[in-house]
Amino acid sequence: MRVRSSALTWIIAFKVFKAVTLTGLGIILLVTRHDDPVELLTRFALTIHLPLSAALFDRALRFALNLTVRKQIALAIAAFGYALLMGSEGVALYLRKPWARWFTIGATSSLLPIEVYEIVREVHPLRVVVFLVNVAIVVYLFRRKELFEASRLA
Repeated sequence: MRVRSSALTWIIAFKVFKAVTLTGLGIILLVTRHDDPVELLTRFALTIHLPLSAALFDRALRFALNLTVRKQIALAIAAFGYALLMGSEGVALYLRKPWARWFTIGATSSLLPIEVYEIVREVHPLRVVVFLVNVAIVVYLFRRKELFEASRLA
């Protein structure tokens, strides 16, 4: 009999969401690598009704001004790599592979220092939320060993 857990379902959904989002980002970065990043950013901001005087637009504009084709390709490769990691975690958790718990704990924990650094560098509510969600995932998976032991019996 398989132990059910709605929290595990949410963790899997979170991993899949990140994998799909990062894959989309990687595709966008590759497809638009020869386009003018400032023009694309401006069109996108206008499409979503973001004022061109907004602080968010200003930050994105500063980033876009330093973007080269080489940097875009590197960012796309990083996005695809991270998406592969997130997707692997999600599928392994869904299949309740015995090693999935430790794989996810290790991968998620290894990124926590970077998240702490980013929070210390500039406190932002979204960064804090992502950090807390990732800590909660690690703690939850560490404590819920039985979710993965039941899969061996099924």
